[in-house]
Amino acid sequence: MEQQLLQHEQQQQQQQQQQQLQQEQQQQQKQLLEEQLLQHEQQQQQQQQQQQQQQQQQQQQEHLEVEGIL
Repeated sequence: MEQQLLQHEQQQQQQQQQQQLQQEQQQQQKQLLEEQLLQHEQQQQQQQQQQQQQQQQQQQQEHLEVEGIL
């Protein structure tokens, strides 16, 4: 009887530990996902900035060419 009680307590403790571990892992995964999302957003912003710079350079070149012709 006592042994059964002890086993039961041990099982409960193990379950609690497993739950804690799972929660920790889930939070880590969530953090990773959030970081990845942030990185993706930053990359997109950088790409947009690069495109804008290229457009500006093209406009400047066209402007210079037109002035050169005139």
